[in-house]
Amino acid sequence: MITAVGLSHKTAPLAVRERFAFAERAAERLLGGLVGEALLLVTCNRTELYGTAAVEDLRQALLATADAPAETPLFVLHGRGAVHHLLAVSAGLDSMILGEPQILGQVKDALATARRLGKLGAVLDRLGRQALAAGRRVRNETLLGRDRPSIPKAAAALAREAFAQSPGGTMLVIGAGKVGALTAQALWDVDAGVLLVTNRTPAAAETLARAIGGRAAEFGDLDRLLGEADIIISCTGSPRPLLDLDRVRRAMDVRAGRPLVVIDLAVPRDVAPEVRHLPGLRLFDLDDLRGRASHGISPDVVAQAEAIVEQETAEFLAWVAGRQAVPTIQALRRRAEALLEEELAAMTEADPEFLRAFGRRLLNKFLHHPLVRMRDRAATHGPVYLDVARDLFALDATDGTGERDGGA
Repeated sequence: MITAVGLSHKTAPLAVRERFAFAERAAERLLGGLVGEALLLVTCNRTELYGTAAVEDLRQALLATADAPAETPLFVLHGRGAVHHLLAVSAGLDSMILGEPQILGQVKDALATARRLGKLGAVLDRLGRQALAAGRRVRNETLLGRDRPSIPKAAAALAREAFAQSPGGTMLVIGAGKVGALTAQALWDVDAGVLLVTNRTPAAAETLARAIGGRAAEFGDLDRLLGEADIIISCTGSPRPLLDLDRVRRAMDVRAGRPLVVIDLAVPRDVAPEVRHLPGLRLFDLDDLRGRASHGISPDVVAQAEAIVEQETAEFLAWVAGRQAVPTIQALRRRAEALLEEELAAMTEADPEFLRAFGRRLLNKFLHHPLVRMRDRAATHGPVYLDVARDLFALDATDGTGERDGGA
């Protein structure tokens, strides 16, 4: 049984989600402490743990790593629900901005981490490949995501609106990582007088600024830059607010009434939430950007994407059902061969090897159609059909290892 436990922009506010924005080492410790297969997906808008362990083990692993209270609302999905959810996530159907393309790469990275840590077995490895296939099909076969909507583009659109009211100002991007680079690229066509990039690593700021035709600024001059910029977009990996209340208040005093727009794309947040109440400042975080690039998407396009996810979900579940049939098929073959050996042991005059070869040919012919149909019907009817087959042929309730046939 595959179980998914987690939270996303649909189930928890940013103030809760940011506690679960695990760094790489914390994520690895979480996965390493679980029994069985496990996959952890952490993005700016979700933290989801998929695994074969007991649901309470998965819940406790997430809560302990986040140091979160027991009453934290985490969703729980089992079996088909968990499978369908991961495929929908990969397809961009569960994103804050429908069809955003970054999620597919994030799923791929999560699979690579789980594989490196030895947490991908046959089931989750197959599920991961099915999820990537669903995501690629949606992008190739539908218009969802065709114009590559994204959170950085939504932020750039918001900046564009602000500049329409006061053109020719100064824009500051804090952070030159992946999100910072995507945001800076999206800002390329905004009519800003000056586009500045700052980062703790000066070389990274220089490289990004050169790529977008902007200018790098010293991170040590951040306080001065806060007083000069008209729009600030912050997207660093800082574990605590980079722009706290005191720092931003000092900047607003220097600005002497000049308004400031701050867009915080970081998780955990770069900007302390109480900054929102300072006079003359407008603060937007990820929750404020919800849906800005999703409007105008045709319901027909979404329905096409959902149909692909349904097809891929059904294909995975059929694979699981076929896999369930393997122990029953093996048990039936062992039973038939044991009966053959019984008969051969009773022979006294005929050549045993000749009769053994003859018997095997007969067994193969006899078992061929039942075994093929058992595998096919199991994909449709699941464990119930296999239980009937075991009862019909008087097979043991186990596959010889003491475990019943497993499932998703």
